[in-house]
Amino acid sequence: MFHISEGFALGLWIIPILAFLILIHEAGHFFAARSVGVKVEEFGIGIPPRIKGWMHNGVLWSINWIPFGGFVRVLGEDGANMEPGSMNTKGPYQRAFFLVAGSGMNFLAAIVLSIVLIGIQGVPPATDSVYINRVEPSSPAEAAGWHAGDRIVSIDGHTVTSSTGLGGYISDFAGHSVPVTIERDGKEVTTHVTPRQNPPKDQGATGIIITEGRASTVRITDVRPGSIAAQAGWQGGDTIVAVNGVTVHSGVQVQAALDDAQQPVTVTLMRGDKTIDTQVSVPVRGIKITGVAKGSPAADASLYPTDEITRIGDTPVTNDLTLYRALDAAKGKTAEVTYLRNDTSYTTRLAVPDYQETTDALNAIGINAALISPYTAMGADGKLVPTYTKVSALEIVPQGVAQFWDITGATFAGIKQIITGGVSPSQIAGPVGMGQMTSELLQEAGVPQWVVLFQITVIISLNLGILNLLPLPALDGGRLLFVLIEILRGGKRIAPEKEGLVHLTGLVLLLGLMFLVMFGDVSRLLNGQSFIP
Repeated sequence: MFHISEGFALGLWIIPILAFLILIHEAGHFFAARSVGVKVEEFGIGIPPRIKGWMHNGVLWSINWIPFGGFVRVLGEDGANMEPGSMNTKGPYQRAFFLVAGSGMNFLAAIVLSIVLIGIQGVPPATDSVYINRVEPSSPAEAAGWHAGDRIVSIDGHTVTSSTGLGGYISDFAGHSVPVTIERDGKEVTTHVTPRQNPPKDQGATGIIITEGRASTVRITDVRPGSIAAQAGWQGGDTIVAVNGVTVHSGVQVQAALDDAQQPVTVTLMRGDKTIDTQVSVPVRGIKITGVAKGSPAADASLYPTDEITRIGDTPVTNDLTLYRALDAAKGKTAEVTYLRNDTSYTTRLAVPDYQETTDALNAIGINAALISPYTAMGADGKLVPTYTKVSALEIVPQGVAQFWDITGATFAGIKQIITGGVSPSQIAGPVGMGQMTSELLQEAGVPQWVVLFQITVIISLNLGILNLLPLPALDGGRLLFVLIEILRGGKRIAPEKEGLVHLTGLVLLLGLMFLVMFGDVSRLLNGQSFIP
């Protein structure tokens, strides 16, 4: 019997999402055309050739083979037709209204969905918090009594909400004692630390590694039989509420405490309405290789993705810092690398280039790598579940609109990165890639699936609205550009036949680009690559 995998089935959610967004986009054009007296000849879902069409109230309603979008075809759109009801008989402002109405509907849908999300789910914390992930031995941070999992509240009275802000405050006090307020187990404690003026290499002025995170909990989703977590009594559905008796308010605190564990730790779980104390030992983990560049020293050493580096030379590799230090010590030499593959230990010889200090060591040997999660090492899967705060009825609409503007700003930043080459082409997705992204988000997110689907719909709706207004031929923005030129020329219009030829050429190029993107999406799937880093 044929079975559809869970991931594939979840990815199919993109079909109704895109169908809904295309429908409301074209509905905007449809009602705008009707409102200015333009005859609508066809309302199409997809791009021709046509699968099926039927007439209703003088409009041809069609479903087409190429599932990349939709269209509303109106009388006189790409020609010189001057019959009553033709687009050519309308003024530039009426035609502009028709062109922006589709994107306007997408913006409206994004706003409404954002408001609905806020009304039902609430809002996440407004700002990030900065947590200590690791404290180096014999460092100023250790002398100040800082621990992994502590939250840095303020420095010399200045509230800390980002790693950038923290670095700025610390640099101002190099060589001088400064009061630092930290939060531990819900209590704020004032400490004093003296940042170093010349810290050791790979260490900051205070000797800490930090991470940013918002209020969240860790929910255990799966526990493998016979694993450390299973033996400790962990079960799927448990929530971690404390580590070593210290209440945690963010998932990054749990990660930091487990990463820093040098001996068995007490992890307190919430199961239903009961709290359960468990004892776990976090295994020493290596660094997992996630990618190997062709022709690189790592490839020459026969290292592959999923290999786990455990030692370089005589140095055990237990975190990113020990990995970088071991590579620095081996610069310009051939080092013996010990790694695990399918739980079996092997060794190989790695020729480490004599790279410059400004060069990333991983790029020099040709790998991408990641620290293995403590949950994975203990045989469990954990998800971060954001902590949402309910808002009053009067705040739902303002908060929803504010969230819409935040996503809008992020969208424009993403478009800028694409234009300037700051985004890899492999991260540009068509419908297939969006399906993969939807599947991965639904599997990894710590919130209900309907929330993820709403969030995806908001983001895609906003992107669809913005992209359609870009001044590119065949898009609404390209047609709008011709209307703007007409207005600037005092009402003198470019010949409709010439404009139609430009848009036809643009449509051919756009379809070619879409097929290239789809080819990349399919290649990513066939190669087993994740869309989400």
